Amino acid sequence: MKKLRTAALAALFAISLPLLPAQNFYDNVSENASEVSQSLLPMEVFVGDQAELRYSFRSAVDFFPNADLVMEEKIDISKFPFRNLYNSLTIKSAYFSRNDMEYVISLQIVPWRPGIIEFPPFDLFSVLSLSDKDKNKNISYSILFEPIEIKSIVEKTNLRDMQPPAPPFIIPGTTYVLFALLLAALIVFALLLRALIKFGDIRRWFKHMSIRRAYRKNSAIAIKKIKRLFRNKKISDIDFCAGLQNITRAYLDFRFDYPFKSASARAIREGFSKICLGDIPDSIAYSVEDLTSMFIRTDYIRYAHDSIDSQLYPPAEHQAKLANYERKSLSDMVLKAIALFESDGASEEGVDVL
Repeated sequence: MKKLRTAALAALFAISLPLLPAQNFYDNVSENASEVSQSLLPMEVFVGDQAELRYSFRSAVDFFPNADLVMEEKIDISKFPFRNLYNSLTIKSAYFSRNDMEYVISLQIVPWRPGIIEFPPFDLFSVLSLSDKDKNKNISYSILFEPIEIKSIVEKTNLRDMQPPAPPFIIPGTTYVLFALLLAALIVFALLLRALIKFGDIRRWFKHMSIRRAYRKNSAIAIKKIKRLFRNKKISDIDFCAGLQNITRAYLDFRFDYPFKSASARAIREGFSKICLGDIPDSIAYSVEDLTSMFIRTDYIRYAHDSIDSQLYPPAEHQAKLANYERKSLSDMVLKAIALFESDGASEEGVDVL
């Protein structure tokens, strides 16, 4: 009889169990959690360090019903009820992940005070991003982190007094580099100072170099034109003499800054005498005489044609016509004079037109 009563009660309990309200079964789902563990990485955390607090557990509840086997969700840290801990630590980020049946809550924290930090419990469903269907479930899953200990550097090192400032760290070899830079700076400063002192001399030197370049260009143009004039066999003696005079006058006018372009043939020597302050040096006296002779001879060719003087005897001395060798000799006179005035050491062969 007793066995029959026991069996009837068991059957009645089995039939009535599915009819119980769901809220009674899910009052606190976390009570069904197993293998709960918590870790702090690193194990020793000091004030100001960044650490990771991991809370792991296993549960038959599926927090990711629509996801794959491995999944992760970032938690909005503002949803945690940790306002009373804001002066003790800062939560940088929070993640909730699942691998198979194991769930992990990971917090990246930075503590600001030493000692024990206690976390208030919170409902896991309240911080997760759930769908409207999930939010309608009247269930909860309570999570409670174990207290963590934050250590102080002062307690670890037993140094409570202010340490004297450490000397600056110098990379090996830096001293030599600094000395080299200092020496280079002194050299540059000395050069600049000398340049300022010698500014007038430097300015004059640059001006002199500029003038010398202009002189070289002037002489090069004159030499080029004389050679071209000599090679032109088609022009008459009158045109040759006029061209040679014009080229020579332009060169002398620029080279000595004297109005040789308007000077007569016999005034060439007088012009050089004024340039040399009345005393023409022996080094250029012969060239000055050659130029004077060239101007007188070319003037005679240009203006004595068909004149009475050109009819005098002997004809070789008076006719207004250049001999076969005169074009070369007259051109050589001017070229040698230019070489001497420019003092470039040109030899007679170097300035010869042939």
